[in-house]
Amino acid sequence: MSDANDEWVPFSARRSEAGRQEFVRLSDGVPEWLRESLWNWLSERMHKRALGSNHKWYMTPCEAGIRRAERILKISSGWTSSGDSHPDRIGGLAKFRVALYKNPEAFLGAVDLALSQLDPNAPECDALETVLEEGASAWRVGLVSGRAGLVERIDATVQLAAETTGALEPRAGRLLADAWKHAFSMNRDPSAAYRYAVRAVEAAAAPVISPSDAIPTLGKMISAFRSKPEKWNFSFKVDSAVDPKGVLLGMLQILWTNEYSRHVDLDIQAPLHVSQEEAESAIVLAVTLVNWFVSGSVSRNPAQST
Repeated sequence: MSDANDEWVPFSARRSEAGRQEFVRLSDGVPEWLRESLWNWLSERMHKRALGSNHKWYMTPCEAGIRRAERILKISSGWTSSGDSHPDRIGGLAKFRVALYKNPEAFLGAVDLALSQLDPNAPECDALETVLEEGASAWRVGLVSGRAGLVERIDATVQLAAETTGALEPRAGRLLADAWKHAFSMNRDPSAAYRYAVRAVEAAAAPVISPSDAIPTLGKMISAFRSKPEKWNFSFKVDSAVDPKGVLLGMLQILWTNEYSRHVDLDIQAPLHVSQEEAESAIVLAVTLVNWFVSGSVSRNPAQST
């Protein structure tokens, strides 16, 4: 018998490998099976307390909230209430719903906007995360610039490694966090994500490879490591013809060369045309490299002090 706490898997996923793959596949946008659940969560955020004629409080749709969402998301619900001393807020909310159902990107944007106004530890955030997780959404509840927001859902092991590594060294951790934000938040910037990934590795590696360099760059550190690899120890040992230091150097070169070759102005250090896939790969690579340097896996060889 299976453990009562095991995650339930639909019958279709138990019948075949194709069914299992379909069950675990993440869905971008707002698939049909998530619409009503997401709307129920969002509509609760679009209400406010009002005092009725009987002097009792009740909940009513918030026109100001709907209008703000329209402005920020640059959409129109088609709801007109000007000149009406008692605007039809219920009708306005219904029209806003229709507009979002026609525009999945705006729908996600509205959810993201509502999230940004909540405490990240609020139970409403947990409730939304349950909806997204159960619906196999490609998005989850996370932090964006310190606020609750939608971030792209990735393998939990990779995320845990990034969070653990980021906590080991403050500056490298902040740079990794910035890279993560630009790669996985709703407002993605792959070029910025790649740039911050490189900077995180520079921050972690500089104290080990170039402690006296006032302006250490990954390029200079690669040159130093390549010319005299014996000056550093690498605790990663393998029983094969593969040279661990050569692997480390190759990883550094992949990360640096891919960015360096894209520079238009070397003083600006801004890569161009970085794809989302390249940015994500760079972050995973950076997480490993940062961890090796800040954990002491790569260290200076005392016997090679000069």
